[in-house]
Amino acid sequence: MEVHQDQDTNKQTYEDLYTRQTAFLRYPADWIVRFHNMYLKDNLPSGRVLDYGCGSGNNSMFLIRNGYEVNGVEVTDSATDLIKLNLESNNLDPSLLDRFQITPLPWDRLPFEDNYFDFVLCNQVLYFLASEEEIKRVCREFSRCLKPGGIVFFTMYGPDNYYIRYHVKKIHDGQVYEIKVDDPTHRLNGLHEMVYLVRDEEELKSLFSDFECITTGHFDQGMFDLKSNFHWIFAGRKK
Repeated sequence: MEVHQDQDTNKQTYEDLYTRQTAFLRYPADWIVRFHNMYLKDNLPSGRVLDYGCGSGNNSMFLIRNGYEVNGVEVTDSATDLIKLNLESNNLDPSLLDRFQITPLPWDRLPFEDNYFDFVLCNQVLYFLASEEEIKRVCREFSRCLKPGGIVFFTMYGPDNYYIRYHVKKIHDGQVYEIKVDDPTHRLNGLHEMVYLVRDEEELKSLFSDFECITTGHFDQGMFDLKSNFHWIFAGRKK
């Protein structure tokens, strides 16, 4: 499959999930809270943040409440209503919605000036670009938009993830996995996405070699129907 076809598949899947509020996340990811508490608040207590692929804005709300100026970029039109609801439930100024842009793919150039951000967050998103070339291209845009020494935090699918283990329909070009959930009893029945798989930490570091590595790691949770949400974590800074 070509990259633009992969992106269309992923975009339509999340348009549907957000419209039905099946993927309406209201609280920040705990690995991002942990990164903030253990590193960010001491090394970057305030500043401009890009939440790339912000979804419902759950992580953005956490950063806004901690004093950061957050801009969000998203491709799904249906995410806007969820971001608005999250602003309301966090008692945040509704005018902050103006900082969240719905920007159609492909993102050949992000709509921000050079050296604008202090921190780029990209949680559970970059692998939807579904090719090493596309991921590296977007990382070059992150680098352009980041100030010298700016921080990045990325997460990527790993091989132990539940959807990789149990719902892979087909593998394209070695590292692009087509996932499809076809089970009426499953909470995410109808999920259909194309993702780029990172097999180990060395491959993770190589993928993001444009940045100086601060730390690598992973998260892996299992509860109820979630048998594993294994993702690699890469935190780095602009060289």
